[in-house]
Amino acid sequence: MLDRFTNFLTLSIATLLAISLFCAVALAEDEDDNGPEHSLGSDDSDWWTTYPDKNVNSGSAVTHPDWVLEALEDRPLLILIHQNNCLPCMTQVPRINDTMQTHNDDILFYSILAEGDGILKALEVLDIYSPTGKKQYVPTTIFLTLIENEDGEVEVGWHSEIDIMSTEDINSYAEDSIYYHQQNAADWEQ
Repeated sequence: MLDRFTNFLTLSIATLLAISLFCAVALAEDEDDNGPEHSLGSDDSDWWTTYPDKNVNSGSAVTHPDWVLEALEDRPLLILIHQNNCLPCMTQVPRINDTMQTHNDDILFYSILAEGDGILKALEVLDIYSPTGKKQYVPTTIFLTLIENEDGEVEVGWHSEIDIMSTEDINSYAEDSIYYHQQNAADWEQ
């Protein structure tokens, strides 16, 4: 009888330990899911503080317009440069709009029409935030946030994509921009 009780107790303790370990691993994975998907670097999918590897100005500092710096005091930014008669834009615009319905209170959105009165503004933004620094294309989608650099200083981080982005990628960069901004806004000095 004592042997059965001992075996039952040992089995119960082993089961509880296994469940505890499973829960600890699940919680650790959930914590990882709350962090950013993309980190600071200079590759295609990274957040950048200088011009990325694929840019003709690779490694050079970026001079951000005053209106971007002022907007970043409040929230991260999402900028879409597009045209009305552009087929890829007709796919990208609704995807961006869907993301903004989810994150409207957390991200400032600028839709810049690269035609008519908006062409000069579009060219100004593309001159600064084109991922290649070469020809300018629409649609171009730009995410801006505040990010901690390798020296522990907070500065403007950005990422831009030419052409159509998947809904998953748009949401991923939007969520990253919110995360980084929330983590770093209090420590940002212009």
